[in-house]
Amino acid sequence: MPAYGGIFLKGGENKTARLVGFLVECPAASRARVPARMIGAVALSQVEAHPGIMGGRDFVDRVVAAGERKAARDQDRNRRRAAIERAIRVPALIGAGILALVAWWLSGWEMWPWLFGGIGGLLAVLVFARRLPPVWRLTGPLLVVGVWLLTYVDPWWWVLLAGVAVTGAGVASLVMLQLRVRRWQTLTALALGVAMVATGWVMLAVDAARHARQSQQELDQAHDEAVARILPHSPGSMVNFLAERIARPTPDAVADACFVFAPAARQQLADARHVPDCPAAIRAMAAEVTAAGDYVNNLSLPGQATQPNPDGTLFVDACHLDFSGLTDDTPHANPGPQIGRLTLAQQRGQGHLVVAYQPCAGV
Repeated sequence: MPAYGGIFLKGGENKTARLVGFLVECPAASRARVPARMIGAVALSQVEAHPGIMGGRDFVDRVVAAGERKAARDQDRNRRRAAIERAIRVPALIGAGILALVAWWLSGWEMWPWLFGGIGGLLAVLVFARRLPPVWRLTGPLLVVGVWLLTYVDPWWWVLLAGVAVTGAGVASLVMLQLRVRRWQTLTALALGVAMVATGWVMLAVDAARHARQSQQELDQAHDEAVARILPHSPGSMVNFLAERIARPTPDAVADACFVFAPAARQQLADARHVPDCPAAIRAMAAEVTAAGDYVNNLSLPGQATQPNPDGTLFVDACHLDFSGLTDDTPHANPGPQIGRLTLAQQRGQGHLVVAYQPCAGV
């Protein structure tokens, strides 16, 4: 007698033996594909002919009942899956559209993902996936566009948007299930989503602050470069520049004269003239000009007036300015004030800035 799963059968019961052997020894996935009615139809005649085999009709009834329960579970599972798929169609389309629009804004309105990912993806879906429902045909290309656009933005935006999605899923589960089932999964999703949102938000703020500092440094550097280009490039040109503004003290001229002084030097100039600020000091010096034309046109700086300092700056003694002119040897009174002693520092290899000021003796 052949044995199947420890059960001995008579040689005449070949059909029943083969069926029972298949049910006992084959994988569970294969057994699930055997309809319950087929089991009953094959085995019933043998059981009726040999009532003592495997408990008779009760065994077949149990096998048939198990198969019917399995088929019912499979049908129920398939129905649930179909219901879930129908329920998430529109929300998935809306979510994909929002993702694409937000990523488009964050990327600076890039168009290539829409042309290749959107239009190209839609054409590919229409050609190769015509059996998909219309909603999924739109959702797929929108997801492609959204993910493509996210490659243009800061990765911390990915964390923030993913956190928003996870938090939204957790809130939806909380509202629908009310923690009756999947309690820990719902709470974990909420905690994870909130943590991702907070982390993304903080890191984006940190990145924004770093970018702001970098931008400010670049602006400061560009400003310093521009200032260095327009500052006087030699001690003589610095003295002439100041003399011209002192001789004709218009508001713009006064502002230009103070512009070539560093903040500390401006205050030193104001203190030397016993006035509150640099513009007032320039106007006080301008009040001492008696002949503006001679003060500007006849001024000359003696060659020994400029001396280098050990720290790389230049010392300019503008307290002995000569106003006699190149062709006039007749001594006469100075047409304006002596400017003072200046310390010049070259800026970025170009113009000079007055970094220190000392008044002339007797001022």
